[in-house]
Amino acid sequence: MALVSMFVAHVAPSAGPGGVLNLSEFLTAALFAMLVGISAELSKERMNFPTLFASSVVRGIGLIALGLYIASWGAQVDIVLQYLGLLSIIVALLVFLPTWLNAVIALASWWFTPWAMAYFEPVHQRLVSEGSLLHYLTLWMFEGPNYRTFTMVAWAAAGIVLIRLVRNRAAALQIFAAPLLTAAAGATWYYAHTIMEFLPYTGNRWEVGFDLLLAASAVCWCLVIARVFSRRESFLEIFTVAGRMTLSLYVLQIALLALYADLAPSYGFSSRDDSWPMLVFLTVISLLFAWIWHRAFARTFIRRGPLETIFALLTGRG
Repeated sequence: MALVSMFVAHVAPSAGPGGVLNLSEFLTAALFAMLVGISAELSKERMNFPTLFASSVVRGIGLIALGLYIASWGAQVDIVLQYLGLLSIIVALLVFLPTWLNAVIALASWWFTPWAMAYFEPVHQRLVSEGSLLHYLTLWMFEGPNYRTFTMVAWAAAGIVLIRLVRNRAAALQIFAAPLLTAAAGATWYYAHTIMEFLPYTGNRWEVGFDLLLAASAVCWCLVIARVFSRRESFLEIFTVAGRMTLSLYVLQIALLALYADLAPSYGFSSRDDSWPMLVFLTVISLLFAWIWHRAFARTFIRRGPLETIFALLTGRG
């Protein structure tokens, strides 16, 4: 779901009927951040604090370096990997905190996001004018044009709380949580539209809260679907193998979009990559790549995916 939402957000040429496709602009970053929290929580079950934290630092630095590198390729995409890299390091601390404290952190991050953006804006501008490398830290943490790690902490911490609740309670909680969270997200969307201009990436409380509810709804619906198909896993194989290979598919997407932006004008096409054919192409090629890779290397150590294997070896999670 996160992959398809990402492709829609990046290349869909319109908001679709009733603006439904515009929901991807609210969902994608929040869902990826929530999955970072959930992934770290699951990793905690087999790794102690020093091991998980050291692994997360290496992974975070690797994601930041990779993000800076692919940002130079020229794709018309604001690269999110630097923000997720910083988040990965922070989340390694959060998963060892009690559930109630993660809930408090999620609420605090949600509530103080507008304040943090306003407070650190002059600090960031001063660091930029001074040529200080610290401006990257304020940029990724508070002042990104579309993403902010400070805001992502709310989504990741909420993901930790959510996965603990649904795994430690009866299966019925998963089933009831999905429609309840969806209804809450719908109500938030409605009320936000009635009182103010409601846009993604702004960092106001309505938007951050809606993103959180939307991502939580998506996670719960995926859990329900997984439970329904638990005895027919082959039906979902093409999606599950792609879900395990999100980093490789993200970079593949950036490479394809950068290649298109570079070559399209010389063939008489617009350099803008927003189009329905591009959306279909990215979706199909990503699902096929993941499925073929899985089929070809399922019994080898590189079955995770090209970049996933490299990161597993670097972080000791192999």
